[in-house]
Amino acid sequence: MARLSGRPLLGTSRDRSLAVGAVAELDRITDAVGRDLNVLLSAAPGGGTTTTLHRFARTAVRELGRHPRFVNAGGVETPNDLLQQLAGDLTPTVSVVGGGSAYSMFARYADLPQGVVALVDNLPVRLAAELFGTYRDELWAVPITWVVTCSDTNRSGFLRPPADSFFDVVVDLPPLNDVDSASLLRRRASKDELPAAALRAAVAAGAGNPRALINAARAIVLDGGDPASITQASLDRDRVERSLSGSAMMLLSELRSLGPSSASDRQLQERVGWTRARLVQVFAELERAAAVETDHVHDGRSGRPRKVYRARY
Repeated sequence: MARLSGRPLLGTSRDRSLAVGAVAELDRITDAVGRDLNVLLSAAPGGGTTTTLHRFARTAVRELGRHPRFVNAGGVETPNDLLQQLAGDLTPTVSVVGGGSAYSMFARYADLPQGVVALVDNLPVRLAAELFGTYRDELWAVPITWVVTCSDTNRSGFLRPPADSFFDVVVDLPPLNDVDSASLLRRRASKDELPAAALRAAVAAGAGNPRALINAARAIVLDGGDPASITQASLDRDRVERSLSGSAMMLLSELRSLGPSSASDRQLQERVGWTRARLVQVFAELERAAAVETDHVHDGRSGRPRKVYRARY
């Protein structure tokens, strides 16, 4: 039976059998963390950063003897919230001199046990700039080694000075090659479910992106999609993307990751680091390029409905 869930893979034996690629990148992360160097892990949305974090967590324990702590930071509001999720249970419950100062916020983590590795996923750009930029020096004094993910479209926000010097190593996850793409799909669907012609169409449509590969295979196996139509859709997607500005491509990538969103959605604003007005402007470009579909949604309260956008491809 086809296993075409788009969820990130974990470090379990079952999930390890589904993982492909990123061998060299995992080796680079392992080497860096073994030297207590902080890592920024970047890929296109759906490119496997979350899965890579989970795969590394097992390596951190088995090969490095470290203590990995995973946090999905999508809903985190402040640097202190993130530190509390990562290591709050490892700190004494005593007050620190300095009250609400930056010093006191970080001082309580100064005596953490050695070997803690923070694996941070979905961190908003605004919070990354605050934590690794504004509080960079204070954070350096905390005995945690960091592995943080970002999308390639907002990578510059994570590396904007002074945060750029916090990350000692930047690891980019490239798209899967065709051989690895086919291997990923063959581990999830049989030849009867995904015959050769359909496999080739899914590989072409996925363009090396694990999430897109699985989505294409799901469209064929579960929805009865025509491989020729899926191939044409991938060509149309490539044509549209070539016409977009960098900002529009960044927003489109986030839409694919988050799902339908509006310019007033706080999570989207946090992830791209833009105001509502800026989002409206870039959404207009996507709409002109026919890269998105739109709908008007009432949230149950009085007032005008929100205009919601979703990626067409």
